[in-house]
Amino acid sequence: MDLVLWILVGLTAGLAVALGTPAMGPPSRSDSARRLVRAMAIGVVGAVTAGYGMHLVESSLRADSLATTLASLAGALWLAGIVEVYSSRRRSGEGRQGSTSPAGRSPAPIDMPAYDAGRQMLVGGLIEDALAHEAGQYAGIGRRLPAIRDTLSREDRAWPLRLQRAVRFWGGWTEARDDRWNETGAAKPITTADWPRFARIIASDLALDRDTMEPTIVTRFG
Repeated sequence: MDLVLWILVGLTAGLAVALGTPAMGPPSRSDSARRLVRAMAIGVVGAVTAGYGMHLVESSLRADSLATTLASLAGALWLAGIVEVYSSRRRSGEGRQGSTSPAGRSPAPIDMPAYDAGRQMLVGGLIEDALAHEAGQYAGIGRRLPAIRDTLSREDRAWPLRLQRAVRFWGGWTEARDDRWNETGAAKPITTADWPRFARIIASDLALDRDTMEPTIVTRFG
């Protein structure tokens, strides 16, 4: 029930942010639909992360308590708002970065629908597995990875670096699980508790459409 409540809060908050933020220029109907879907998806990520985080910090609170629900709402509004502002700036031409590397390039406008869909699939999958990991449900980690990896491969063989890094991390996570968290041969082994924390860092950076700069992630999976 708590997860359903957080999802509903995230969907509502994301929809409110999308409707309350003015669009840059006259958007098409398909652009408006994608904008609404993106904001609602990001709202769900923010709501679930904040609600679960509040529940972990203050374990005496019920998952469906008022304080946890408000934290879930705040997380959804904050994350959806940040992503919407950043996306609006990108659509208006601000903050562009040039790149000549195929793997690190920013996707062309024609690639954006598939690129955004790939980012959202990775964000949702990483957050879902982080929650499963913290609940001790290790068998479920990586369940969605093969399908997402195949979808990305069909869309574009030269994925942007940030998507490649997320997929490599996710694959390394499942391998560490299969090895019972006893990594061998790694220059800097990742502890069991660090995997879900790093997954949230990558998910957050993907949601904001930026590269992950966490040194361990860059060194191991960059």
